[in-house]
Amino acid sequence: MDRTTVVLLDATQYGADPELGRAIESRFPLKRRKKTESNKDICSCDGNAILCFEFDFPDISTLSLLNDIKRDCPSIPILMFTEQHSEALAVWALRARVWNYFVKPVAPEAVLSSLAALSRLMANPAAHDHRHLVTPPQQLPNDSRFQKHRTEDKLVELAVAHIEQHLHEKLSQSDIAERCNTTSYHLSRAFKQCYGITFQDYIMRRRLDRAGELLCNASASVSDVCWSVGFRDASYFTRMFSRHTGLTPSQYRRTWLEKRSTIQTDLNVPVALRPEK
Repeated sequence: MDRTTVVLLDATQYGADPELGRAIESRFPLKRRKKTESNKDICSCDGNAILCFEFDFPDISTLSLLNDIKRDCPSIPILMFTEQHSEALAVWALRARVWNYFVKPVAPEAVLSSLAALSRLMANPAAHDHRHLVTPPQQLPNDSRFQKHRTEDKLVELAVAHIEQHLHEKLSQSDIAERCNTTSYHLSRAFKQCYGITFQDYIMRRRLDRAGELLCNASASVSDVCWSVGFRDASYFTRMFSRHTGLTPSQYRRTWLEKRSTIQTDLNVPVALRPEK
């Protein structure tokens, strides 16, 4: 077992993932902490330590806690695990000096590999002039093969990038077409070729899919979710969401919470005591 101590901080709303703790404990001494404890208690441990922040749906208080701990204990490296993920959250983590960022569920091997690399780095502090690569080069994703993109693909990529960043705002097809140096007709045609749906249908689908993700966070009201994904009429949002999922936003959240509660109960039951399916 590695001598580096891992401090696993439960900053979740619905309960920590037992599998994450078990995976870490198989290789490292593990200390569990709660978000209600003081920063001093969270960071207190003998020898080298790595702090793992486990979130499900990060909010202002828990993200502020990470910031405060980084300020009070700047030498302790932090790994972040989260279920709710966005580009903005990942960028925030990077700027907050989080050493590694994981989106749950994560493979135990990936977690242990990252912890082991960081442990080796901590055991051999920067007392040398040379820098060493801590993690091996990562394999390129399958969707990044080097091939020439069609004009339509590049056009859609630019439009989608803008849509994702401004999903909460009013989106005009003509404005986005102008940003992409094309016409509304060609933009609509490109979306139809790439996705099989119109530009407006794509925006509606993305807004409703994003709403489904946000509704899993019980701290966000249905009205908050409605405005966050670009709707300005709650009745219209409910009608479109029901058409998209077959459930109202409130029913969708209740169903998700019930399902999550069942999964969480099963995870907390030892494997030997789980009924056979």
